[in-house]
Amino acid sequence: MQNDPFSQNSGSPAEAAPRGAKDSASRREWTEFERDLDALGRQLSELRGHSYSLGEHVVANLETRFQEVRARAHDWQRLTERQLEELRGETSRQAGEAQTAFGDARERSKEAARQVWERAEPLRQGARDVGDGLTRAWSELRASFGKAAGRLQSDISSGPSTPPAPSSSERRDVP
Repeated sequence: MQNDPFSQNSGSPAEAAPRGAKDSASRREWTEFERDLDALGRQLSELRGHSYSLGEHVVANLETRFQEVRARAHDWQRLTERQLEELRGETSRQAGEAQTAFGDARERSKEAARQVWERAEPLRQGARDVGDGLTRAWSELRASFGKAAGRLQSDISSGPSTPPAPSSSERRDVP
């Protein structure tokens, strides 16, 4: 049976499985299919021993059909592998295009953000100027309140020599 052309296995079950197939279910199915083909080949070889009762023509016809089926199965496997490789290549190409498009969009987004930042610079400078103005105004107010409080303190400590003039609100109370 070692020299039997019908039971030749193409190697290990992993080699019989379509290359590049990542799905273990499809590998198992292909391995089972290969095993069934090998079993059929062995059975046909065993029929060769019974060719005198079945007739040489029937056995030869079965062997021919078996070889055709085996060849078509391997052709189908190669075609499927080639199609998968083409799909992988196309997918890889599309992924590259998508990566390029996303990179371009990212660059456009960065550029738009930079432009918005630059257009907002006058607003930021204006806000700084307003903040600086408020700080100066507050400092001047504090200094003015400090001077007024100092004068009031000096007036109180020196004592009033003349009564202070009534304020405008006190004058209204008087008829």
